[in-house]
Amino acid sequence: MLLFRMGPRYLFIRTEDIEGTTKFLEKSLNGEVVDFQQGMGRASENSTLCFITGINYEKTYIEDARKIVLINDVASVILSTIINNRGYNLLQKIDMGPTSMIMRIAGDESKLIDRVKDIFDGKEVDWIDGIGMGEKDDTILAFTKKSINGPLVSSDILDTKILVPRPSIEVRGKLRLEGLRLMTQSLKDSQWYELRINIYDSMGEYQKHYDRLMFILSKLEMGMVLGESWTKDYAVLLYSVMTYQVRLFTFFTPQEVKRILAALEYTIDGKRLVDFDLYHKNKKISWLDVSPANRKVKKSDEVKAYRQSMYEKLTPEDINTLESMEEAIVSSHTKATTHSGRKRR
Repeated sequence: MLLFRMGPRYLFIRTEDIEGTTKFLEKSLNGEVVDFQQGMGRASENSTLCFITGINYEKTYIEDARKIVLINDVASVILSTIINNRGYNLLQKIDMGPTSMIMRIAGDESKLIDRVKDIFDGKEVDWIDGIGMGEKDDTILAFTKKSINGPLVSSDILDTKILVPRPSIEVRGKLRLEGLRLMTQSLKDSQWYELRINIYDSMGEYQKHYDRLMFILSKLEMGMVLGESWTKDYAVLLYSVMTYQVRLFTFFTPQEVKRILAALEYTIDGKRLVDFDLYHKNKKISWLDVSPANRKVKKSDEVKAYRQSMYEKLTPEDINTLESMEEAIVSSHTKATTHSGRKRR
């Protein structure tokens, strides 16, 4: 589970030949001309945003840029490519902007951000001011409540950013030591949850359901798996069934995890696949603990709502992968049922 990661790097390129420099970056480095918000939304931690400006500036800012080019490579690769391909003939000067980092938040965002600001002696900024004010040895720390294992659009980033007067290597080192504690302190009651997820499938496709569960827990960065084993579950009084149990340590509440599990019990078109039973402190979390107060809502409608909410947190590629996994389970169940029916005849 990632608590923080690097964001894109920023280069300010001064040149008299705006178009020539832009074409050079497009051709030699597969660069793409973007606007600022578009570039931030598509950039990864290995990307660089190049702001191409004229030459008559002592210090350049984002608003000075005549072109913005997104390159999916780190700044050192860009600089070496410029030198090796004699692109320096086009340029007057290159300035390095501040490093950016993104930290994940759970719980009370203002509490965590205020604590981070105190630790790093940082200043609240927005993206544009932070990039303009920051120097190459500064770091802009942004915050999100989304998982951070992929690109984040502008709406995923909280309004408050912190400009830290320290290089990223120092900020990373501090967050490695303090990040988990900071997140814990921001949680309600300052605690994580240890949950048990029991997987039961009457058709015996435990491995496939386990793979789906791990896929979603990983993509949504929902916590850490502490252990797993076979166990007995007493679904009916005095009658036990064997289930596969996963122990999850998470900052998500049991109710939030139950909604995710409910979404995974059914396919997108409503076919029942498996039972995922959830326990917290030896108490089973039931539908009544998470469903709306209005009991007129059908269970099938609730599941669709949970599935849609889960899909909003996944990429299109992740959704396709999940549905392919589910199609394989449905196909396997269908074959098993058909084969069983033929044997009976």
